[in-house]
Amino acid sequence: MFSMKRKGDYRLQFTRTLKEVGRYQVEMYLFTPHEGNFSAWTMTEKDFFFNSISHRFGLMGLPDQDRASKTDSSYTLLSPHYEILYGSWLFQYRASLERLRQQIQASGLAAEPLKRALRLSQNFAARIRRAKPEQSSQQRYFRHLDIYFSWHAEQFFLECMAQEEFAQQEEELQEAIRDFLHKEHRHRREQEYLSDLQGNPTRVWNRMSLYHRLLEYPVVLRTKVIELGPGTQKLVKAASTTLIMSLFTYFLFNTRAGNQQLSLTLLLTIALIYAVRDLLRDDMIATITRWLRKGKPRWKIRLLMPYTRKLLAQQLAWLDYRKLPELPQQVLEHSGKWVTNEERWIICYRSRLTLDRSALEKDQLQERLELDCEALCEMIENTGKQLFSCEDPADPNAPIEAHPIEKQHDYNLLLVFTSPEQPHPLAQRWRLRLGAHGIVQCESKDSHWPVPSEQPTPNWRQRLAARFRRR
Repeated sequence: MFSMKRKGDYRLQFTRTLKEVGRYQVEMYLFTPHEGNFSAWTMTEKDFFFNSISHRFGLMGLPDQDRASKTDSSYTLLSPHYEILYGSWLFQYRASLERLRQQIQASGLAAEPLKRALRLSQNFAARIRRAKPEQSSQQRYFRHLDIYFSWHAEQFFLECMAQEEFAQQEEELQEAIRDFLHKEHRHRREQEYLSDLQGNPTRVWNRMSLYHRLLEYPVVLRTKVIELGPGTQKLVKAASTTLIMSLFTYFLFNTRAGNQQLSLTLLLTIALIYAVRDLLRDDMIATITRWLRKGKPRWKIRLLMPYTRKLLAQQLAWLDYRKLPELPQQVLEHSGKWVTNEERWIICYRSRLTLDRSALEKDQLQERLELDCEALCEMIENTGKQLFSCEDPADPNAPIEAHPIEKQHDYNLLLVFTSPEQPHPLAQRWRLRLGAHGIVQCESKDSHWPVPSEQPTPNWRQRLAARFRRR
């Protein structure tokens, strides 16, 4: 399952961990609202892919491999192995805290997730502070890591302490959390970290976001995007030009052989046909190319290891705008309860990633799919309308209040995904309420998707194909 997290005013991040060898597929369907004016004219598919969607993968070291590397002191001399190792530890810690945050948001604040978060934070602090590096570059990385971890752990526990249920927890647990926060503050003062955490909240948040990007740089896979289809477009262009020129040459030779001369009217007719051909050629080539590449991936993304640039895996990506009847049958059957308008555009993104054994020999991968709604929010027009009401409806002499009205659009986001350990597709749905200044509300909803036991069993061909994909 994917875990969702809001990042800033406009972005949503969906994450899951890839542990098994095989094919991973995720499909995102963003159903635009009735009152919106979204179409390919307002934002092209290519612009949406490169500006509003970010699909990245990061390395998460396996615990056994981490312990083996830790016992070998030679790894500290081999940069960037130090940064990759410690960065993967931070990835694991953040992913664990994020799962606990999702559990608390779904089921309420309880003692068990708090105790687990406290143990994780204490163990991680002891793990990274056991020995400080000696090289200057590693010392700089360690400083950023130590500051960011201390701040991130403090933010998690302060967020939990701000909830009403925290006062209902055991007194011993509350005291243990306060003691951990006090030790972290003392550690920051002793290590002279307080200057990095001073300033207004926005400045501190931006600085910690910068530290996070610096820390994740050694463990985030590099991407090389290759657009698929230009070769097909060139072949269509060459074939159409060859066909048209052959027909014109044949026509001219027959006219010359029959009349022994070319009239001015014939030359003007040929010039007019050429003008019409140039006018319609681009649209014709685009239409034929789109028909030939219908259903095929639009981009191939090569995932490269940090620093070494070694090819780890390849990803295929699709993105197009569709109407409701054009959706896959399974999605169409289970989206009718909350989608009724067939005229709405639906943004369809699909990704397919195949991992072999060499890709997961030393690490697990964390998949992160981010959706940036800023371009969608810019399409919402600000309105100056107001709603007037009395403070006391029973008193006609009560003061009148004017409430400004903010225009908002509701989107439905559906994620359909598969994995090697779960070949039957699963689905999650959220309802997004967007305003002119960002995401107003993001609420998890029932997707009305059948459980795996209710889905049809794949036939022998599908099982055979899945077995070959795992090898």
